[in-house]
Amino acid sequence: MPRTSERTSQARGWPWGLAATCGLILLRLAYAARVELAPQEAYYWQYTRHLDWSYLDHPPMCAWWMALSVRLLGDSQVALRLPAILSSAALSWVLYSLGKRLYSPAVGMLTAVAANATVLFGLGAVVMTPDVPLVLFWAAALRVLCELVLPDGRGPGRFGWRWYLLGALCGGGLLSKYTAALLPLQVLATALVMPRGRAALRTPHPYAACVLMLAVFSPVLIWNQAHGWASFAFQTTGRARTVDGFHGYLVGRYLGLQAVAVGPLLYVALLLTAGVLVRQAWRGDVRARLLGVASVPGLAAFTLVSPLHWVKMNWVAPAYLGLMVAAAAGAWALRQHRAVRGYAALSVGVGAVLMTGMYLMPLCPWIPFRERDNLVSGWRELADAVQRHREAAGSPAPLVVGWGYKTASELAYYLPGRPETQSDSALGGDGLAYGFWLDRVSPGVDALVVEDARQPLRDAATRLEAHCGAVKELPSVTVHRGPRPVTTFRVWSCQRWHAPREVAVRQPPPASAGGR
Repeated sequence: MPRTSERTSQARGWPWGLAATCGLILLRLAYAARVELAPQEAYYWQYTRHLDWSYLDHPPMCAWWMALSVRLLGDSQVALRLPAILSSAALSWVLYSLGKRLYSPAVGMLTAVAANATVLFGLGAVVMTPDVPLVLFWAAALRVLCELVLPDGRGPGRFGWRWYLLGALCGGGLLSKYTAALLPLQVLATALVMPRGRAALRTPHPYAACVLMLAVFSPVLIWNQAHGWASFAFQTTGRARTVDGFHGYLVGRYLGLQAVAVGPLLYVALLLTAGVLVRQAWRGDVRARLLGVASVPGLAAFTLVSPLHWVKMNWVAPAYLGLMVAAAAGAWALRQHRAVRGYAALSVGVGAVLMTGMYLMPLCPWIPFRERDNLVSGWRELADAVQRHREAAGSPAPLVVGWGYKTASELAYYLPGRPETQSDSALGGDGLAYGFWLDRVSPGVDALVVEDARQPLRDAATRLEAHCGAVKELPSVTVHRGPRPVTTFRVWSCQRWHAPREVAVRQPPPASAGGR
């Protein structure tokens, strides 16, 4: 009787789940058309205009997905964000499937709903970044791993195909973001703590799957070998050079950002869930071992790093996948307690309010927000002002140099004709991937240099004099969110711009705190 009732409930729930997914997709498509690109999205769109095997600061998957969408649909805001919207829908399905496989359909549904009600995964569904494919591949790998190591799993299948699927998913994660280096280690650790996993390690399939993973990841290896291993140096020794001791305020920033990312109440619940998973795993619970290995080490690693380096909101996303399933399972198991039901509902509700506020902030100027942190308003307004300066300069239109990859990328997208722009590399600074694109512009042309007050060009006089034949400051531009000023941009006319020799020969720039 309970099994029949469960199947009937599933049959009734599918139409509602499908309708909710389609409704979310339509809402997110409408939103994607209205709100200006975030600077990171504009920067990754620049990746698509310089397609390569990989890039200085990230592997290529995000760029490849965006490039495919652009090729099929054009380079509108909706087209650039469509991969994120579809990937989020797929992630919701994978989370539902994971919760259902480990516990019950209700747990799967609660996991998917909770994830979509957070800033991290809900708002992330309309912002195309490398984290979008990363979390999808990570969650899918965890789902496949269930069948390989759990006592009631389906096993590797004929010819061990599930191991090869797992290897391909790990490779896809590595092609998305270097954080995925933790994923094969997670798989190995899970196999070692599971009897079925240890038995599988005595077969050739896991090792052949590792070879497949490296083959999928090989474009990044090829690019790095051709560029002096620049990307690996950027992400390792380059980032290590930015660590200058213990800073307590970074811990506060980390905790605050994570509380915003998933909602403060849910964040507390996830931290408590991590402790529960450790205890249950120690007692031999195989599901707790699977989810604990998937989540606790990553969460602990980022927490330990947080006093030494700025850990950004999105970096911890993969660690929350298993914790959300476990938290949903705990809430469902204790649903008869009114306090648990109330806390679970309030946790999801608070997260949803935060997410909705972040969604509406660019569209509703009356929503309070620290405008200095508003990175999705005013770019069209800036592009209009810069275009007037370009037209006043005559023909040929001057090169646009944005100080900071954010300004350079947004202007490349929103200026009429979407011209080639340059960034800090053109003025002897760290332009990230722009340092590899400097050969797309010719020295000796006139340029407009644009600086955001939030990222000031502190040595403007010296730097401009070294790279310009003549310099003239033009009227500044203040951009707005409705009536509220967001920031001010300074603009200089740089006549007869010339690039520094060391950048012009495409030397990779050092790592900086600006890397995403």
